[in-house]
Amino acid sequence: MTYASVDSGDGSDPSADTERILRDQRVLAAVRGFDGDEMTVLIPVTESGAVVALDDGDRLRFDLSASELGGLFADQGLALQLGLTDDEFDEFDEEALEAVDAELEQEYGEAFEHLDDPADSPHELTGFGMPEDADDADGDLFAPEPVRVVEFSRRGPWAARVTAQLLDTEVAYLEAGTWSAYRYRTDRARGAVTGGSDDAPVIEVNIPQHGEPWVEVTGEHGLAAGFWPNAERLTRPVLDIDAITVPESAALYRRMLSEADGARDDLTALGMGQAVDAEAALQACLPEALGGIAGEDARLRAFVAAFGVPVSLIDAGFDENGAGRRFAPRGWARTAGDLLLGGIIETIPLTRRDRPVARIARFLRKRPVVGAAVSTAELAAGVALSGGRSRLGRGIGILLIIDAIADLVIWTIRMRRR
Repeated sequence: MTYASVDSGDGSDPSADTERILRDQRVLAAVRGFDGDEMTVLIPVTESGAVVALDDGDRLRFDLSASELGGLFADQGLALQLGLTDDEFDEFDEEALEAVDAELEQEYGEAFEHLDDPADSPHELTGFGMPEDADDADGDLFAPEPVRVVEFSRRGPWAARVTAQLLDTEVAYLEAGTWSAYRYRTDRARGAVTGGSDDAPVIEVNIPQHGEPWVEVTGEHGLAAGFWPNAERLTRPVLDIDAITVPESAALYRRMLSEADGARDDLTALGMGQAVDAEAALQACLPEALGGIAGEDARLRAFVAAFGVPVSLIDAGFDENGAGRRFAPRGWARTAGDLLLGGIIETIPLTRRDRPVARIARFLRKRPVVGAAVSTAELAAGVALSGGRSRLGRGIGILLIIDAIADLVIWTIRMRRR
């Protein structure tokens, strides 16, 4: 499937003429609709430049070339811009290419001359889409807009502290079973902070103020892929699939439209196997006209739920004003101190919270006096070993002393905060 655009030239809506041309030629195409500037269409084009369509018997035909289809649009005063490669442009005749070159030269010739002259600086290229008063423009107009982010994973609170400090933003932390959610806003480039494969998958939902939301998924092996569940939401077939009498043609048409965004390939590449309900995730990306989830927000939620995230946590994560444990940027020194005070219980992946080490850590955390007593015993053992004759024993003793003193400081602070 090739993504193409249709431009009427005068700004009018070309939807009706576009659908009529594609329907008359029985092209296995789909339309997204008019966005006020141009409309986007999906057209199947073979490597040889043939457009995939149906004949009168609903069987595939390949006798309509891309250039011929473009000519049919041109006859109606429309410009069909196909996203073809350089090799596929060989399909078009020389006169058409020369006409395009002449139009570009006429419109941007002066700007190209500036580009060829090294003496000219970029701010002098006002003929290439830059206003003459660009230097006086308000810098805030070009500042990146904050994106609302929700990260679902198996991580404990420790990475929320680090994320808050890295991005200089407040992070809300929530838990539900073996899943957690980080909720924050940022305009900075970032990557998910993880401690290893046990934290995966990390499902990062990005909701910009303008434009399509997207989801970045990082699997257990560090493989990552991006998904745009709402990109094909309003895409609809030009032909009535149910009216096609040849089952193979109808199945091919449906498959081309359902896999046009490449979500299935990206999901397979993550190699998550049974850890994700692939069909549920793909349904969240499928056009509504083909049976996909209805509604922009519902599609995002359904996509996340396909990875096994509890619905209650998804609802809380998407609630921008919802509850949650808050972590603010405090400087790296204080953040390091908070990580130490948080202890091992905050760094253990939520899937391993029932293991003996985690249970012991929770027991001691609730009883800091007992923890202090254990550290005192560790200190006494370290002092005894450090006074022995064995070098190995003295080394172990010194390490025990250092660890015990650090633990005692932490237990003291915890007891004072209770």
